[in-house]
Amino acid sequence: MATDSNILAAPLDGSSARLYAEVTGMLARFNAALQPKEAANEDHPITGPDTAEAEAALRIALVAMSEAQRRIERQEARIRELESLSVTDELTGLFNRRGFDMHLGKALAQARRGERHGAVMMIDLDRFKPINDTYGHAAGDGFLQAVAGVLLADVRECDVVARIGGDEFAVLMTDLEPASCGSRARTLTDRLNDHVFDWQGTLLPISASVGFVDYGADDTASEILERADKLMYLQKNARRSPAGFLN
Repeated sequence: MATDSNILAAPLDGSSARLYAEVTGMLARFNAALQPKEAANEDHPITGPDTAEAEAALRIALVAMSEAQRRIERQEARIRELESLSVTDELTGLFNRRGFDMHLGKALAQARRGERHGAVMMIDLDRFKPINDTYGHAAGDGFLQAVAGVLLADVRECDVVARIGGDEFAVLMTDLEPASCGSRARTLTDRLNDHVFDWQGTLLPISASVGFVDYGADDTASEILERADKLMYLQKNARRSPAGFLN
């Protein structure tokens, strides 16, 4: 819990600062009105204008404090909203690259503390540009949202799905044994490549190249992403050749 000194030190915007000054002024008036006069004693309590002024000041101060609390709550809600927007992809609602990097950093810190393992998948859509060129950007946006939906539907609640570029996605799967990383990644890859997006009666199959790597306590974020990226592009190059599709 914050102390009074912390509260006083907290930055306030212009309107909040003015309100704070008004509240503290009213409380000072209230305290001054309650100070006993020299002539006052237990047999002759203070009544009259001083008491009325104190009660009025107290009521006004309470109203002002309630308003200050509401303003603070609105500011805190706005801060949370802005923080969420800074790590969220607006089109798909997934995490963006910044959000993904943040969660990957946390996962690696947990791995170092508890010898945990997991996997990272890098996903690049194949032949996405022709969709935009042929059917328009609305179709492309819908296609990306469909990809996001497929990925979200087949991961655990603790996993992280992100759109890290125009047609690039990433999945962070935490707390996985190394032996199960490959099977989970292959299952998600198959689900994604088996999906078909219906755009106004035209069926557009999703095709994606995927690279996945497992990670442990000794890995760094840059190494993981570089390895996954390389594997993803190897698969993309293989899929572009007739031999790659046969294999």
